[in-house]
Amino acid sequence: MKYFSGIIALLLLVVFAACEDETKTCDQTLLANLGINFKKDSLNGFINKDTIWPKVSLCALGKDTLIRREARSSIYFALDPQHDTCRFFLKLDSAAVADTLTFRYTRTPHFISPGCGFTTFSTLDTVICTYHTINALHINNREVTSGNIQNITLYFIY
Repeated sequence: MKYFSGIIALLLLVVFAACEDETKTCDQTLLANLGINFKKDSLNGFINKDTIWPKVSLCALGKDTLIRREARSSIYFALDPQHDTCRFFLKLDSAAVADTLTFRYTRTPHFISPGCGFTTFSTLDTVICTYHTINALHINNREVTSGNIQNITLYFIY
């Protein structure tokens, strides 16, 4: 009897451990975030280096503030999974004028697993921005997946 109860306890432990691993996997693979890297444009494009802005704020138009006055060299955020367009305000410093970023993209459902279900991957079609503090924009990778890739690089003169 002790042998049988030991086997049941071991099986329950294995089942709980498997569920915990799948939950972690689901949490990581369901996040399909767009990544934006900040670079400082020096010497008219001949030297571009990563830069940290002291008080970055990012706000989804008509929705919540995602980042509020944090020091950042890059940002990651989700595109709207229910629409093919979304807009954000990006402000790099409290004294700077905010820029507007507009993303147009195609959504694709992506099956993760029976336990995790589906997530939405996106393919960027167009990115439009204002040029108050942004000097240039470069799309590095159009595929927005769960890989934590820097899809866009924003260049600044400051």
